[in-house]
Amino acid sequence: MKCPRCGSEMKEGMLFCEHCGGEIRMVQDFEPEIDGIVTGLENASNFRQAKVNKENEEEWETGAPASRGRRSGRKKRALLTAGCAILLAAGITAVIWGLRFRNADYQYGRAMRYIQAGAYDTACAYAERAVRLAPDDAEYLSAYAVCLAQTGLREETVSVCRRILELDASNEQAYRALVAIYEEDGDYEKINELLLSCPDEQIVSAYPAFVAKPPEFSYESGIYDEALSLRLSANTSGTIYYTMDGSMPDETSPAYASPIFLEAGAYQIRAVFVNQYGVASEEAEGSFYVDVTVPDAPQVSPEEGSYSRPTLITVTGGENCRIYYTTDGSAPTQDKTEYTGPVPMPVGVTRFRVICYSLAGAAGEEVSLTYSLNLRASLSIEAARNKLLIELMAADMIQDMDGTVETGSGHYVYNYRYAVTIDGSDYYLYREYYEDGAGNSAATGTNYVVDIMDGTCYKAVQTAQTAARAAEADGGQDASRQGETERHAGAEQTEGQAVQSQAAADPWSSLTLQALGAQDRTSDG
Repeated sequence: MKCPRCGSEMKEGMLFCEHCGGEIRMVQDFEPEIDGIVTGLENASNFRQAKVNKENEEEWETGAPASRGRRSGRKKRALLTAGCAILLAAGITAVIWGLRFRNADYQYGRAMRYIQAGAYDTACAYAERAVRLAPDDAEYLSAYAVCLAQTGLREETVSVCRRILELDASNEQAYRALVAIYEEDGDYEKINELLLSCPDEQIVSAYPAFVAKPPEFSYESGIYDEALSLRLSANTSGTIYYTMDGSMPDETSPAYASPIFLEAGAYQIRAVFVNQYGVASEEAEGSFYVDVTVPDAPQVSPEEGSYSRPTLITVTGGENCRIYYTTDGSAPTQDKTEYTGPVPMPVGVTRFRVICYSLAGAAGEEVSLTYSLNLRASLSIEAARNKLLIELMAADMIQDMDGTVETGSGHYVYNYRYAVTIDGSDYYLYREYYEDGAGNSAATGTNYVVDIMDGTCYKAVQTAQTAARAAEADGGQDASRQGETERHAGAEQTEGQAVQSQAAADPWSSLTLQALGAQDRTSDG
């Protein structure tokens, strides 16, 4: 089929020439109602012609003379009648078709019928005609976009969908079509730009991975009188990059992995989020000024070095501050052990790290010392424990080396804590725990000591006040230590027990020794 205007070849069913835009004025398939009108007119014409033929036959059969002029006149009238009927049918058809050809609703309805039937090429012509008649109707544009997308016209589909969004910014179908096209092209920047411009959060939430929103700060910009633990968060999976000196962040900047601690002074935090598709967000920025007093570095005694007898580590900090320490080499932070009194030096090599925090949360300078405690002992820690178990069995306090008790299904466990000096002699100190049949463990409040030289065993008794403080310091920490082996003792031996005497410079001076069997087991638990 060729365009009558420019002569270019045209696709079947097109109503407008793709080259010159000329309208194809032709009568297409008749609708059922139009066919009915034409059929009725043709039937009337045929009935008239049949009547004339019948009259001619009767004249021939009766032998009645018929004048040539009369037959000729009848024939002319029959032909004229038939011609008028045909012209009338064609006219009515043209009028009806013309009305429908210029009716947008009709064109849209026909387009939808062909879309439902999967005939997108034919539907496209009707949808295009509806759009030309009503260019600002989002519904007609949506049908047209469906046809274009199904026929592979990607650029035209994008153009029509963009027009739809100009008319209806929350048209979900248009977003869905555009996202599909951009994703297929790998153009994630355009997807991000498209979704960020969408006013309907429900539509945006359907594509969370494609959106790169600026990072959010856990604190607003401002002046603070306490240290801040600033958290940055993103809307989806990806990486946050930030700077603290006011420079522009990019993928070479530090990656955010944990809260940023703002201690004292001025901070200019700038951050950007990059999603899993490599799309960067707009920048987020915050200005913070923290006005707090930073504590001085703590004073630690004794000096680092090697020691051969039990030694206490004491720490002194400034006023209105808290002291935290570790003995396993990890960084001393506010979630570590708080110093409340002298700490027994662990046996072996220990890296003691300590720091002061102000009440506002500002950290001072850290102090780190290395100690080596090598006791001149005849018994090892494990050998001394076995000696204690044997003595407890001899005193009928336990039934066997597993600490089994005479009644009940539980048993006693004796964990090494640290080395102490009492009345000039050196001892290993063991804390007693009761473990029931279900594996639950709790400290009994009883401590035993074993002489590191001759293995003599005693019960170490504290004053009532000191014992209460020690129990409060343990506060549930003992339960987590059940069943621990000696190789773990080095990292734990100072936890929760440094407060055995907060008032005394030497907490060991509050301990007195009691021979085994000189007390009632019931009172021990």
